[in-house]
This record gives sequence, C-alpha cells and structure tokens, in this order.
Amino acid sequence: MRIWTLAMTFLGMVLGTSTSARADDVRVGRRHPDFTLPRIDGRSPVSLSDLRGKKVLLIQFASW
Repeated sequence: MRIWTLAMTFLGMVLGTSTSARADDVRVGRRHPDFTLPRIDGRSPVSLSDLRGKKVLLIQFASW
C-alpha cells in the first residue's frame, strides 16, 4: 500500500507540473482582456478598464 501511495503521489506531481504555462505564453506588458468584478462592500462593480493608468496586481487562485 505504501508503494501505491508513493507512486500515485509521484504521478500527481508529474501530471500537475506538465500543464503549467509555457514561458512564451507569459508576456510582461501585454494587455489583459477587460472584465468586471463585484465589490465586497456592495458598491458599483469595478472593471479593469476603470483602472487604466494605475498599477493592478491580478491574483488568480483556486482551492480545488
């Protein structure tokens, strides 16, 4: 059972890293498509185009 667990862990690591973005897909300075998100405080939504000219940090995260 221990060998099976180690084998599945290794396989998961290999498959998990094989789907990462290629270096030529990531380009600094490239414009991101516009999108709109709701605000936490309930005010009007904010879109990326509203923030043009300001520094924006996008963090994309999923816990699944």
